[in-house]
Amino acid sequence: MTDDTIRTIEEPARQTPLAAEVDVLVAGGGPAGIAAALAAARSGASTMLIERYGYLGGMITGAHVVAILGVGDGHQPLARGITEEIRQRLGPLGGIRGWSDAADQGDEQPSGDAPGDYVVDAETFKWQAAEMLLEAGVQLRLHTMVCDPLLEQDRVIGVTLESKSGREAVLARVIIDATADADLAARAGVGYENETHEVTLGLVLQGVDQEAVNRFYAANPEAYRRVTAEARRINGGHGLVGSGLLRGIDVADAQELTRAEVQLRREAFGALRYLQAHVPGYEQARIAVTRPQLGVRQGRRIHGEYTVVDEDLQNSRRFPDSIARLGAYFPDWGPIYKKKGLAYDLPYRCIVPQGIGGLLVVGRAVSCDYVACNTLRLIVPCLATGQAAGVAAGIAVELECTLRSVPIDLLQRGLRAQDVYLG
Repeated sequence: MTDDTIRTIEEPARQTPLAAEVDVLVAGGGPAGIAAALAAARSGASTMLIERYGYLGGMITGAHVVAILGVGDGHQPLARGITEEIRQRLGPLGGIRGWSDAADQGDEQPSGDAPGDYVVDAETFKWQAAEMLLEAGVQLRLHTMVCDPLLEQDRVIGVTLESKSGREAVLARVIIDATADADLAARAGVGYENETHEVTLGLVLQGVDQEAVNRFYAANPEAYRRVTAEARRINGGHGLVGSGLLRGIDVADAQELTRAEVQLRREAFGALRYLQAHVPGYEQARIAVTRPQLGVRQGRRIHGEYTVVDEDLQNSRRFPDSIARLGAYFPDWGPIYKKKGLAYDLPYRCIVPQGIGGLLVVGRAVSCDYVACNTLRLIVPCLATGQAAGVAAGIAVELECTLRSVPIDLLQRGLRAQDVYLG
């Protein structure tokens, strides 16, 4: 037996309780999953959304990625639909800030103008996302992990679940994989790419006496620079005690995620303890919060019926099966509209996986190349692909047709009826 031999155990056959049977099952309650469930339910399909955490919002609420980026083209807003609905819904509740207000309050953001983009209050979003889904008639199930797809030949017909309630199953006519990393699609046998990227651990630092820090800097500028350089080194080279960052993490590997969580906290607390010992003003500082989820940028990307490439975005390519027209371009680190004035389509085929029926994949895991994914992982494109999948699922249920044969004219008509901008 070699070291890399996979040992297995044989599990006995079991009868798994059927928890529900619905038209549309959405796996994952991040932005794409929320939009998918809302759109499917509003299209008339009985819809269930399953989320592993006790709250909705994905990266918005779990990693505090509160900037809703990608609304416009750098000159004017483009995206509407659920993107605009969130703004209108949270605004009267004090849950929305404009771009300049967010900058004034110290929120980290990519540089550059961002007409139409906005910032949400994470806790208000948690609350209102659930209320929106329940008002639409979505069956909501939190604290539940979607585990494996149930297959009938080459079609997904349901999923198994694990939770405090035990192992259960849900059958559905359409499954929407909004797990962010195509977990269901991968387990169903869909091909994918999985290049590593960066992960971050957000935190909140409190108790720094900034006036004392400033006095120390004024009196000892060389010592301050030497000490803060060492604090940055201890924190992996990323800020004094700011959000840590690790490169090359495979987010589809639980052991890699564990390593990232442990290392990033170790580095942050190490940097803080060093500053407490060497910089006046940090004596009472504390890390009050580390975010419950790592900030993840890229993971698996499916092999779909069409793969969106960077040139499609840069050249404002049009597609006959367009499900959204957007203008953000973010191929690497900032500005968020690195190339302004774009207006490209996203094709329906990029959310349809090759080889497997009954399944759509949304969010950052859609079929795209590595560079294009840096743009499509932004919140607004995730909302757009989710909303399109929900409408397509509703049509497939109503017409009793396959997802590949959903009539594009009906899909686009349904999206326009939900205020999606298609040009």
